[in-house]
Amino acid sequence: MRKIVLFSLFVIAAISLVSCKNSEEKKPESEAQKENFNVQITASASKKDDFALYYAEDNTVNFKGENAIWTGIKGGNIEETLKLELSEEKIPTHIRLDFGLNKDQDSVVIKKIKVSYYGNSYEFIGADFFKYFIDDKQFNTVVDTKLGTLTILKKDGVYKTPFFYPTQLTNDNIKKITTAPKK
Repeated sequence: MRKIVLFSLFVIAAISLVSCKNSEEKKPESEAQKENFNVQITASASKKDDFALYYAEDNTVNFKGENAIWTGIKGGNIEETLKLELSEEKIPTHIRLDFGLNKDQDSVVIKKIKVSYYGNSYEFIGADFFKYFIDDKQFNTVVDTKLGTLTILKKDGVYKTPFFYPTQLTNDNIKKITTAPKK
């Protein structure tokens, strides 16, 4: 009888250990720490489109096509969080954001942007966009401080692909998170 009790306790302990180990290994993706440079854009667009993150690693704004990451947005004015992730060996010094190629696009609304690297990050709401990126008057933009958004609209009836270069604040923040001790 004593052998059966000891064997039963052994089996229960073994099952508990395996269960604990499996639950630790299966962390939800939202909890998993990204260990590469990435930008998350919370936005909506009236029509299906593609956004891009261009990056330079040489302390310039010389953005090349081979240094771009693209992702799609579904359209329909539904808020989405888009993730633009660089490979682990890429560490940018400057970034540029492009919001759409669809010439029939009516509007793009930027709600929030988060830039991360090895657990270090900074983020801002859409209304603060022009603190981090240069306001280019060739694009029709509306800042709503109450909603915390930036809306990019057609200008003179034409939607021109809006692209925005970084301000010094963005460059400084990128340097800060990429040179800080990794969390």
